Amino acid sequence: MSDSVTLAVTDHVPMEAKARYEALVEELHRLFEAQNGFLSVDTVRHSRPHQVEYTVLSRWSDEAAVTQWRENPAIREKLTQIEAITGGPAQHVQAIGLGIWVDHAKGADPHLPPAWKRTAMSVAAVYPMLMLLMALSAPMIGGLPQFLQVLIIVIVLSSLLTWPIMPWLSNLLRPWLMAK
Repeated sequence: MSDSVTLAVTDHVPMEAKARYEALVEELHRLFEAQNGFLSVDTVRHSRPHQVEYTVLSRWSDEAAVTQWRENPAIREKLTQIEAITGGPAQHVQAIGLGIWVDHAKGADPHLPPAWKRTAMSVAAVYPMLMLLMALSAPMIGGLPQFLQVLIIVIVLSSLLTWPIMPWLSNLLRPWLMAK
């Protein structure tokens, strides 16, 4: 199992501060890229009439890399500037390996369910959605080469798994997933 750490950070930004926030976050991500152990960063935006919700998913090689960037003075300064826009610290969720998929109780230390349960949950999410997407998309993309059909289905399926399917399924199956 991978020891990589995924950090999900959620900020709520007023519409009038959107451009400034995005500029600061872009600078922050450039600082991340210079850090040892940085793997990747992705941002999901959800616009509402009065604010934008940003969820930033950053991946790090291990716990030490996460600790190291938090000690960087330039990064701390950038976070202070961001917090001035958002009104305070962001919501953080940290998980190791595939743990980001699992909905953790507030305040609880994240722990992963056994691998076989995570695999069963993934199959329960992927298989029916894959079959449904294949059936629904056939009339629209059936004439394309197979590699393009698969690419389109994978893009749609991955988007649906990230949100809303896996968060909903992990919440639904939480008693079973977390049972010891």
